[in-house]
Amino acid sequence: ILLAINGYFAFALSSLFVAMLGDALDGIWARKRGIERSFGRYLDGFVDELDYLIAPSVFLYLWGFQQGYQIALLLIFMMCGMVRLSVFNEVGNIKEDKGLSYLGMPVFWSVFLLGGAYLLNLLLPQAVVFTLLSLSLVAMSFMMVYKAPFFKFKSLKQILILVGSGISAFAIIGLLGGLSLIH
Repeated sequence: ILLAINGYFAFALSSLFVAMLGDALDGIWARKRGIERSFGRYLDGFVDELDYLIAPSVFLYLWGFQQGYQIALLLIFMMCGMVRLSVFNEVGNIKEDKGLSYLGMPVFWSVFLLGGAYLLNLLLPQAVVFTLLSLSLVAMSFMMVYKAPFFKFKSLKQILILVGSGISAFAIIGLLGGLSLIH
C-alpha cells in the first residue's frame, strides 16, 4: 500500500506477488506439519483481506480508478471477497476426484488481474484498460461467491514458477522506472 501511495506501482505489484508466495508457503507448511488451527485460518483470512482485497483496491484507486461507479465496483469486489473468505473459513477446500479445489474463485486472483491490467496499459489507453478492468471486477466478484469448484494449484513447482515470474517481472519493471501509467 505504501509503495502504491508513493507511486511505485510496479514495486507494489511485485510486493503483492511476494505476499502471495508467503501465503501459499505458509499453508503448505502448516498442512505438511499437521498444525492447522482455527486461529491460523482466521489470521490467514484477515491477511488475505489486506493482501488481495484492500491493497489491490487502494492500488486501483491511486492509479486513477476513481469515478463513482468504479469506487462502487471496488466496494462490491471487497464485499464479495470478504464473503468468499468467510465461507472458506467454514468450508475450506472441497474434495473432488482430481484432488482439492476451491469453492468459488479465490481472492488471490486479484493480483493476477491487477498485474494483467498494469501490463495491458502498455498496449491500450487507460480508459480502455479501466473499462476492461471494470468488467473483470464484476466477473471476479460474481465468481468469488459462485458455489462451484475452482482450480487449485497442485504443485509447489507451479506456484513457484507463476509467483516467482510475477515477483521478478514487476521488480524489473520497477527498476526500469515503471510504466508511465498516470497520463
